Amino acid sequence: MIDSARISAPRYTLTIETMGGTMRLWTRIAFVVAFVPLVASAQFKDLDAAMSNLGRGFGSGDAQAIVAGMGDSDQVMLQFPGLVDQTGYFGRDQAAYLLDGLFNKVHPNGFEQLSARKVSAEAQYHITASWTIQNGGKAEARDLYITLGNANNRWTIKSIRSASK
Repeated sequence: MIDSARISAPRYTLTIETMGGTMRLWTRIAFVVAFVPLVASAQFKDLDAAMSNLGRGFGSGDAQAIVAGMGDSDQVMLQFPGLVDQTGYFGRDQAAYLLDGLFNKVHPNGFEQLSARKVSAEAQYHITASWTIQNGGKAEARDLYITLGNANNRWTIKSIRSASK
């Protein structure tokens, strides 16, 4: 019967001696990475990605596509008069909740960008779009005014306002 055995690892493997035996360094790092929450950058990498997500979000009612452009610590102005009672600045989670409620009430079925203007002095991009929804069983066209801000070559949503035509 064998009482103990020793397996020697190749020299190039990083190991750490512990009370229970040898543990590879990469295994320990994998445990740390798996259990430490990572902060994701919730911003659009470019204007094409922003427009794609906004189109998907407002065209089909995908709130997550819209809030993908909001950082965890950002406060975004949301204003949908006549559709939602709440108006003001909202964090990412609150905005997702508000947009989910909005999309359950009115059913989006169209989004079309009408104009886009870059304001370099303010590091902003102003988008005007036409938004088609089903409100109470009737089709309704509304204008959307979206402002994106640029910081460190990333675009984030600053405000979304709606107005009836």
